[in-house]
Amino acid sequence: MRLTGLDLPGQFLDMFDGVDLELYNHQEEAIRHLEAGRNVVVSVPTASGKSLIAYVAIYREFLKGRKSMYIVPLRALASEKYDDLKRMSTLGLKVAISVGDYDDSPEFMKKFDVIVCTSEKADSLFHHDPSIMFEISLIVADELHLIGDESRGARLETFLSAARYMNPDIRILGLSATISNIEDVSGWLDAEAVISDFRPVKLEKGVLFNRTLEFQEGGEPILFKGKDDLSRLCEHYILQGGQLLVFVNSRKRAEDLSRKLSFSLEEGVVGTIQWEPPWGGETDRYQGILSELIPKGVSFHHAGLSSAQRNVVESLFREGKIKVLVATPTLAAGVNLPARVVVIRDITRFSDGYVGYISNTEVHQMLGRAGRPKYDRTGFGIIYAASETSLERAWEYLDGDPEPVFSGIGKESLIRFNTLALVSTGIAIDIDGLMKFHEKTLLGYQTDISLQRNRFEGALAFLHENGFIQGSEDEYKVTRFGKTVSDLYIDPVSALVLKKYIDGGNITDQRTLYNICLTPEVPSLIAKRDDTDDIVFFMEENSLDYQDSSDCFNSAKTAMVLYDWICEKSTDYITNRYGIGPGDIQAKVSSAEWMAYSLSRLASMYLAERRTYFEMLAIRIREGIKEDIWELTAIPNIGRVRARRLYASGFTSLDSIAGASEQEVSRIAGFSHKLSTETISHARTLLQRRRR
Repeated sequence: MRLTGLDLPGQFLDMFDGVDLELYNHQEEAIRHLEAGRNVVVSVPTASGKSLIAYVAIYREFLKGRKSMYIVPLRALASEKYDDLKRMSTLGLKVAISVGDYDDSPEFMKKFDVIVCTSEKADSLFHHDPSIMFEISLIVADELHLIGDESRGARLETFLSAARYMNPDIRILGLSATISNIEDVSGWLDAEAVISDFRPVKLEKGVLFNRTLEFQEGGEPILFKGKDDLSRLCEHYILQGGQLLVFVNSRKRAEDLSRKLSFSLEEGVVGTIQWEPPWGGETDRYQGILSELIPKGVSFHHAGLSSAQRNVVESLFREGKIKVLVATPTLAAGVNLPARVVVIRDITRFSDGYVGYISNTEVHQMLGRAGRPKYDRTGFGIIYAASETSLERAWEYLDGDPEPVFSGIGKESLIRFNTLALVSTGIAIDIDGLMKFHEKTLLGYQTDISLQRNRFEGALAFLHENGFIQGSEDEYKVTRFGKTVSDLYIDPVSALVLKKYIDGGNITDQRTLYNICLTPEVPSLIAKRDDTDDIVFFMEENSLDYQDSSDCFNSAKTAMVLYDWICEKSTDYITNRYGIGPGDIQAKVSSAEWMAYSLSRLASMYLAERRTYFEMLAIRIREGIKEDIWELTAIPNIGRVRARRLYASGFTSLDSIAGASEQEVSRIAGFSHKLSTETISHARTLLQRRRR
């Protein structure tokens, strides 16, 4: 079967290298099932052309005047899929991406043919208005194998269950890496399972132990001379024109190993990259390290890097300039960044107080990155074994299957969260309604849901006792408080923490940030022994109630970081003082900003005179600023550093900037003639909008 047989226009076919593209067997099978109106779950190895199936299905829905939703687990993946689908805009498709602000109304969806979003965003849209399920005819659920992941999969399971519960005619296309219990997932979705082990790029798997690389399918072992066998392995494949992804188990390991490789690779193997560091704005401790490593063709990648730094590293790797990238496993579940060779350097990880082996699923996910379609005929997936014990475990990984996928929505917090949403939307108004809904979930498919009735009764009782819902066992209704919390897409426990703080008075920046950091939505930094004195001083100085517990200390440390941030302490100062990366600051800022906004919504009900304060605090958290320059950061390309320079030079308002000359603004450090002109123009535009 060829794409040309589907009556697709040339512009669509151009996305896939021409009009005569022949489909792989699993692509053809999946498309035939979709054309017949069935749900489909595709379970095939990474880089086997799953996206093409989705794009064909979305376009075919568009031709029928129907809307589609493309759901991914991470924001970075959403951006990739959005860029792909935007290429179809020449065919008339209107494509939107929606990944932030969980308080958005789903009304915007009516203007578009395809919505790309994360599973959390999709679920939050359902919280606002479940009737969106009747606006959509096709849901593409990418990375479906992650549905068993507690942190990401539960939201997807809830949304897909709600979609099918509300609108049985809605169709689901699940795209997944290999799922060992595919029959459970496809059975739950009433879908045809399309299974294949085909890869367009052959994958050879092997183990590196004691300077010898042996492959699973046999063949002549490769011996590396010298003690540093990992460096010699990198050289071996670089000299053949390849790139390597090396996965390690911690940020420090990523940084240390990349430094070591930059020194140990033989001179001339990589060459020198002509590269001008693009860093702008504030400095931090990673910029110098990256600027030192990248010209040597080596770098590292982990969540501690800022988003701008990660983007630079990823772009240089895609361009082939970085030959060896040492990364933590977060990269494997994130952006699409294949390499000819993938090496798993560490198969253990420290978690929950002990060291244990990583899962089969993670190993297969990482090794699946090996082999670049269109560039490599063969990819090499290699596990590094540091001992006899790990050698045995490495071969077990290569011979084994990924772990089965099980429902992740059975946690107490998720039952509480989903129960509020179901009552709020009117889908379930009593215990029988709750049970009926959960029978349609993967949890209900894999277990006898009736045996968990008491847990759902407990969730209803908790919500009733704390004012989220009202009524009786025969019929519950959501209160204004409960509806607001459900729309904000926050844990009811978080809402109680925030409401208690509002009710208690004595509102300050430090106390607000501490209470925000007590909520489950803001993952806390780990307080170390060296932090104790500073934390105790912070808590006592601000009259914060606390117990001598790790949770309180962790929340306090996180609040201290955020307080330094809104006091305009430099990124370099914060990262060095607290031993964190700029990416950690960004992550805390993102979640804390939302909780400050949630406080403003709750304040409108319980403490209206402080709503503006909380709204302002949300802006300050997002921008990292004191209150006096908040207006200036509304100007495009004016972050906190440039805004402070404008303010210090006497431009303290939009009016003063709008009335300035280009010569006056360009005297300020960091303001080129072009930026000065744009800044003045943007200030005038903002004032005009404000006066309308």
